[in-house]
Amino acid sequence: MKKLLVVAALATCLNAAWAALGGAPSNFGPRVLSAQTRSASTGQSTFTESERTLESGTTVHEYVDAAGVVFAVSWSGPYMPDLKELLGTHFDTMVAHANSTARPGRTQLLLKQSDLVVVSGGHMGAFQGKAWLPARVPAGFDTKGIK
Repeated sequence: MKKLLVVAALATCLNAAWAALGGAPSNFGPRVLSAQTRSASTGQSTFTESERTLESGTTVHEYVDAAGVVFAVSWSGPYMPDLKELLGTHFDTMVAHANSTARPGRTQLLLKQSDLVVVSGGHMGAFQGKAWLPARVPAGFDTKGIK
């Protein structure tokens, strides 16, 4: 009985806390030092941009469409954020691409597919990257504007 309660509690926590690209905005919980949210418009559609500074000093941006779905994320800072948390179901695609692409001595990753784009790079103390779902990007949104 005690085991069952622990498993149920863990399952509840995992489902509530981990959403990402293609899903609901992420919940970084107590790891967030500061957070800001703003609504924006492309003139053709609206979206919300959330900026969170994690206790590691890394800043994470999430771009959420009018339906409440994260269509883009970005990160910048001294430490890599949990990309599995940020990319959600798309994390495995990124890992598979990274493992299949020879990049000796390079830390830059570029994955460009019709359904997913990931650009990530940097070095110890200065990491940055961004990812987006081309099909979910609102009309008029320029992906060059992803911070």
